[in-house]
Amino acid sequence: MRIVLTCLPYYSHLVPIVVPVAHALRRAGHAVCVATAPAMAAELARHGVEHLPLPNVRTLEQLLADPAFRTSPGMPGAEGEDEAQTERARADPGPLTRAFAGPLAGIFARDLIAAAARWRPDVIVRECNEFGGYLAAERLGLPRAVLDIAPYSSAHLPVLRGVLNSQLADLGVAPSDDPWRPNDGLLAAVVPAAWYPEWLRVPSLRSYRPNIPSPQGFSYSAERPLVLAGLGTVAHTVIPEAPRLLAAMVAALGELPCRGLVSVGPALDTWSGPRPENVRLVSFAPQRELLGGAALLLSHGGFGGVHEALQAGTPMVNVPLFADQPDNARRVTDLGLGLHVGPTEATPEALADAVHRVLADDGFRCRAANFARQVRDAPGFDVLAEDIAALV
Repeated sequence: MRIVLTCLPYYSHLVPIVVPVAHALRRAGHAVCVATAPAMAAELARHGVEHLPLPNVRTLEQLLADPAFRTSPGMPGAEGEDEAQTERARADPGPLTRAFAGPLAGIFARDLIAAAARWRPDVIVRECNEFGGYLAAERLGLPRAVLDIAPYSSAHLPVLRGVLNSQLADLGVAPSDDPWRPNDGLLAAVVPAAWYPEWLRVPSLRSYRPNIPSPQGFSYSAERPLVLAGLGTVAHTVIPEAPRLLAAMVAALGELPCRGLVSVGPALDTWSGPRPENVRLVSFAPQRELLGGAALLLSHGGFGGVHEALQAGTPMVNVPLFADQPDNARRVTDLGLGLHVGPTEATPEALADAVHRVLADDGFRCRAANFARQVRDAPGFDVLAEDIAALV
């Protein structure tokens, strides 16, 4: 069987889930490729996965170099918006989500349809933030599945129905009245169903267990617990308050009896913020490998980091910024797996207080450990490969 996986050109979308699924499908004897931007060629080659380059698909950095995109509502360069307006634009459902479900999805779909004429896939599997795969599958009449790497992104589907239907019409496909149609076929979750509120538990939902790495480099210490912190790989690019929040995180950890490891991204080369003795600053940290030995993850609540913490049984403090992050942060709090602090309230003092409260309460660690056991009880990606093949 020939299977195309589609993915937005973000490292955090590609490597943790899409690449391991590609390997599982190949172990099952299928021909597999990942369709995404040409800029991801080196990363896919490094992981030994065939790349199906889509020539007109751009990375986020390339998009932000376009003034028309950068100044769209809610983006950092938008004119005439105060902070409250920007926050509302990001949350409903956010300019990136609208862009990637609208014209950018159409560009992705057209490139994929052209490539499919040569590669001839039997099924299309998309990561949930990438909608070109949905549009192309509808146009080509192919079965499809979704890798749900951001569960709360589905909450935006009713709002996005109009822009998706517009792209379907442009491709000569009848629009759909069902806002949940993009998740038909198979919705492959990478967390237990308990993570999903009842209204997001659709019939096509099934849970799977990604490979969980063993902890490396550090071990948990009650006297000097390790706290990992950072804002992921996207927020540095699109959030103007990222430098302030990173500085607040570093300063907060400097006030606590812990060992801090903070990923500050490209800001490391020009960092002029605080440098406490107990906090190490790096441009990038192997978070998945380190979380099993960490006492807490302090982050922006992106689902990639949240998911890795859930796998590791590591409690969290989240500072949600945009897209699905506020929903992720609330769910973490509702399940008793951590706390969250709003970005405008995220002073060093407020962050230090939240981190201290989680570290001091063993209930958070016990609940996180119990949730991690649910993660481990799910079937692995080899079963997912069987379920994808069964769609054809």
